[in-house]
Amino acid sequence: MATQGSEIDECQALIKKLSLYCSSNSSFGTMSVSVYDTAWLSMVEKPDDDGQWLFPECFDYILRNQQEDGSWPSYASTLDGILNTAAALLAVRKHLSRSPEKAHFQEISWKAEGALAELIRSWDVLSCDQVGFEIIFTTHMSLLEEEGVVLQVPQLEQLKALREAKLSRLPASLVYKGPSAVYHSLEGLIGHIDFDKISQWRESNGSMMGSPSSTAAYLIYSSKWDDLAEAYLRDVVANGSGKGSGAVPSAWPSSIFELSWAITTLADSGIPIDEAEASSIGEFLEASLQMQKGIVGFAPGSLADADDTARSLMALLYLGRKAEPYIETLISIFETADHFQTYLAERNPSLSTNINVLSCLLLVDDPIPYVPQIAKAASFISRTISIGDVREKWHIHKLYWMMLLSRAVVVMYKKMQGNETFCKSLLATAPHLKEQIPIILYQILMTVLKLQNRHGNWEGNCELTAYSILTLSSLAQVILTGTELRERIYESINQGKLFLTKHKSQWRNGAYLWTEKVTYSSSMLSEVYCLAAVVDCAVAATTITIPPPFQVSERVFKGMIKAGHLISRTPLFNEAKVELLFAAQVQACYALASLQRRRLDIFPRTGMGEDKYLTFIPLTWTACMSLQHDPVSLAVLFNMMLLSMLNYQVDEYMENMLEHEGQQKADFASARDTVRQLFNEVSSSKDEKNGTCRTRDMSQWTTELKFPECNGEDLPKANGHTNGSHASISSMKSVLRRYIAHILQHPSVIKCPRNMQTQLARELQTFLLAHIDHAEDNYAFSRQPNGSPSNFLHLHNGGSHNTHNGLHNGVGGHTRSPSYYLKQYENRGQTFHSWVHSTSADHTSCPFSFVFFQCLLFPTHGDVAGRSAKTAYLVEDACRHLASLCRMYNDYGSLARDTDESNLNSLNFPEFAGSAKNGEQQAKAQLMNIAEYERRCLDVALNELENEIMGGDGGNKGKWMSAIRLFVNVTDLYGQIYVVKDIATRK
Repeated sequence: MATQGSEIDECQALIKKLSLYCSSNSSFGTMSVSVYDTAWLSMVEKPDDDGQWLFPECFDYILRNQQEDGSWPSYASTLDGILNTAAALLAVRKHLSRSPEKAHFQEISWKAEGALAELIRSWDVLSCDQVGFEIIFTTHMSLLEEEGVVLQVPQLEQLKALREAKLSRLPASLVYKGPSAVYHSLEGLIGHIDFDKISQWRESNGSMMGSPSSTAAYLIYSSKWDDLAEAYLRDVVANGSGKGSGAVPSAWPSSIFELSWAITTLADSGIPIDEAEASSIGEFLEASLQMQKGIVGFAPGSLADADDTARSLMALLYLGRKAEPYIETLISIFETADHFQTYLAERNPSLSTNINVLSCLLLVDDPIPYVPQIAKAASFISRTISIGDVREKWHIHKLYWMMLLSRAVVVMYKKMQGNETFCKSLLATAPHLKEQIPIILYQILMTVLKLQNRHGNWEGNCELTAYSILTLSSLAQVILTGTELRERIYESINQGKLFLTKHKSQWRNGAYLWTEKVTYSSSMLSEVYCLAAVVDCAVAATTITIPPPFQVSERVFKGMIKAGHLISRTPLFNEAKVELLFAAQVQACYALASLQRRRLDIFPRTGMGEDKYLTFIPLTWTACMSLQHDPVSLAVLFNMMLLSMLNYQVDEYMENMLEHEGQQKADFASARDTVRQLFNEVSSSKDEKNGTCRTRDMSQWTTELKFPECNGEDLPKANGHTNGSHASISSMKSVLRRYIAHILQHPSVIKCPRNMQTQLARELQTFLLAHIDHAEDNYAFSRQPNGSPSNFLHLHNGGSHNTHNGLHNGVGGHTRSPSYYLKQYENRGQTFHSWVHSTSADHTSCPFSFVFFQCLLFPTHGDVAGRSAKTAYLVEDACRHLASLCRMYNDYGSLARDTDESNLNSLNFPEFAGSAKNGEQQAKAQLMNIAEYERRCLDVALNELENEIMGGDGGNKGKWMSAIRLFVNVTDLYGQIYVVKDIATRK
């Protein structure tokens, strides 16, 4: 086993090797070979050479590497296989047309056509974001058609629309004006531009933006031969990663990219860099920056981008050289209104580019002048991650950006330690970061820990394992850790380190994780990350003091730990990992701070008891999230926390407004009329232009997520002493209007199909009417005569001390007389079954919340529930069983409070009178027995639903089902909590 010292020596040897490359001014790069680019080189013919192929060795490589099924390799995605196979098939067809006597070319072509057709059928176009795919693929289909190959492409119209959208922003006249990122993919512009008009923009090394395939297309489709372009292609064949085998990489050279990534990664892990190497590397980077007036691309002279510029500036800062003058240029060229773009006029922003820019700005001696840009980058990063819209364009695995962000936060916290002014200035500009950043960090931590397999590695891959170790090493420094969590982090790091040490021979076998036109690997970067991980985890066992604004209060933390202890006693969490539950508790502390600021947005709390449930709301969601592999985004999670709080508040509010002393029967009818009137205002109409659903007569309602703060002073008091029924109803109308607006005008709801919006409005109206029905039931129930004790349930002093499934029933705690009786509900028109599946189930908020949850999922998961009649039925059936189950668990746990407050409880129904003769325990056991029946029905519905929607494919459908199970777990957890302890607010 190698020692740490020997690994540091290896790091320094690698740095010395890079230094020699820099001082020699020779091209270098270790990007893996690409069938796609190699195929394009194999199609180059030199006009004055009697039609001879310029690179026959490239075509030989193509023939040697066709797979048994007729395709060429799919490195890491279906699109890789499609582009490799399409380009290789095009090369075969072109060679076949020149040499028809070679019959085996025809057989190769037939096999390739069948394989390509199959790959296209399995391709999910909408999930794809590789470089220029929309123009490259459609061009290849046209070129193949010219060669007699016509393939059925189910998503062709979608792709053509994407291509036309991109080309509409890129007219040929614009291409001729100067180089842009599109020069890296000129083969996609065949038929769109005149290749004779772009020769002036090729780079000094003869390439078209360092792309072998783009340069080959330029040579093929230009009427004039370009000797320098030919020289470039000969250089890449001889000196690229193929080393004369005929294969070429997708970019050459890649010296600035691999050099800057290597130096920053090693330096960040504490690897010392000798002065001689620091000098030659620094001079190389400075010369490259000066060549392009302060910015650089992935190689000297290549089109500049923010990513390589930021990393190069970070390298200079680590090497002790000045970078501030170049930073101004980076900002002036690549900053946009709300983020930093990688290239000018790019279609989709890159998360990793913005993290690299953020890290660069944080590394300078004095970051205060750059606070606006730091806040902008950090806000874009947190927003992108929170809404779950991470489609990183330069790397396919989330562990990569998680590593980058974790290490960036280490730098940020270090800067704040000695610079209070910087901390205050940053949070004054972007106050949301003090909660969003910690929440994201804990989500990253839980994700990384859950992804580690039982062998101690991540996906059996050295490079991914290195990313994860570096992430955990960073997180260990900047998060609040309990004993179990800290031990788990270092155990995870040590297991990963052991795996890397055992598989050291594989460190240079880079994984296909980086994205170009096709994905690629880098042997150098793979080795660098592995070395850094092994060294970093040995030397970085230090903890940074978390800046005070990013800390949680001791009071909140203790309250959350107490809530977590209660949750750990439920069946759902009795086998949960302690360290993950602890991480979820801390994460919930930060979410609680956001919720507390929203407590009075809609509902007044005048005269209310303490809302002790508020601590549980964020924890139920973060804790259940910790049991799964990130089924929903953090934004969905927080929106559901907010909805949960509002649902508790509407329950309190309606009880307070409708069940106060002196309530008249007529008030219930007025309340129903008020609710129905509010929903009549929300009459949906079809927007003929775009087919979306919009609301009418709601222009006066706020559409902001944040409503004007309501502290009760502007409303009639709702504390049991109102100014009369009219004032109460008027107050109710005003408050409920805002509540309804928050839900129905939520941005995610507005983006949903009309049928989803209609269903949500219907379920929400049913929910509010159920509150009135339930209040009226309670009103009638409280006024029933006590009657004969023989008809009542007998309860003993102090409540129940029984256990169910090992749970102590902690609902007591209220002094009672030595014995008393719980009366039966005398409404003969409704059975317990009908009540618990209608008014009672609707009153739980589960049915309408479930539809709202699906609306939140729609942008990322789609409307899977609307796929078929059976799916829609099963979704609703599962929800109904869940709501009834939740009600029974709630009533099981809240019996004492309901008795004290004369609330109608499941156990008040006459069906339980028979078992009551044997005491409270028998009646509650009957209720729990029925609840477990509903649980079995729920499980059947969920399993049937999963079988129905999966249908042999995963993707969004799998994500959707995972999200639904999260909702079920959270709802079920509330019921389980009530069995352990009643957490509702008392009147």
